Amino acid sequence: MPPAGSSSPVGSFEKDYWRSWVSRRSARCRIRSASLNESLHGTASTVRGWLLLEESGPWGAQVPRDSRLDPLLTQRLHAASRRLRLRVLLIRRARQATSPPSSSRQCFLARTGPGASWIEHVVLDDPANVLDLDLTGFARGNSLGLDRVTHPLYLVCTHGRHDVCCAEEGRPVALALATHLPERTWEVSHIGGDRFAANLLALPHGLYFGRVTPEEVADLADAYARGEVDPQLFRGRAAYDFATQAAECFLRTRTGITGVDALPLVGSRRDDEETEAMFGSPEGGCYRVRVRTTAAQPARALTCGAERMSTPCEHRLVYIRHESC
Repeated sequence: MPPAGSSSPVGSFEKDYWRSWVSRRSARCRIRSASLNESLHGTASTVRGWLLLEESGPWGAQVPRDSRLDPLLTQRLHAASRRLRLRVLLIRRARQATSPPSSSRQCFLARTGPGASWIEHVVLDDPANVLDLDLTGFARGNSLGLDRVTHPLYLVCTHGRHDVCCAEEGRPVALALATHLPERTWEVSHIGGDRFAANLLALPHGLYFGRVTPEEVADLADAYARGEVDPQLFRGRAAYDFATQAAECFLRTRTGITGVDALPLVGSRRDDEETEAMFGSPEGGCYRVRVRTTAAQPARALTCGAERMSTPCEHRLVYIRHESC
């Protein structure tokens, strides 16, 4: 069927056009993922240190390389990110939010645990000045003594040159949230999980949410600002490995516990295909959660532009036990 509001196709050209349109839509990675009932649990990128640099110009497929930033700067940033295991992302204000032109750049450094989670902020006169920051110290978990950000940041992936789903689904969500929280909302380059678009990353805790809609995003953000996690859209916590993320997701879904810090990770261990994670309980004692991780079937294309099929991880709950610890 043609999009709502379109006239009915007439003639062979129109039929071919709409057949092509339907084919392109059905090939979208987010549609394939939903049709397979792919779970969001345990799908967040594993990252503990984030460097966010404002760059409002167009973003190419690979960031920060494919941007208007100086090529030498992007090379050095890429090398530093690999050496220090930092995630470098570009951010920009949502298109609807306006700000006066400026040559300065906003820069945020965020630690997402485990343990303490925090954000620091600095305004750079030149984007190259980011290399003057003590990124080695930051990668070790040290504060750089910059301005501490005391409110959440919300990053919506809109990186269409990386995957069209991120643009189609992410931009309406970014605009909706920017209307509600203009100073706390940013569009962000690729953060992982294109097939779950629209994707929202909430800092400082590094919580990933997927399949977010414009109608849901304000309530989702407000809940996080209150210190709560929506378990229905929760993909996982970036500080944890995939299986431990899934364990937290299962635990929250089964118990209804929503407090961001209500389930501190005590420890986890892996035994072949199974991982057992232990979380502190708000009522005392611990929750022991065991999940089995296998390759999902059938194989699928994980992005719209994927050139080969892949088998992502699939997590299944084995048990949840509450006990003393």
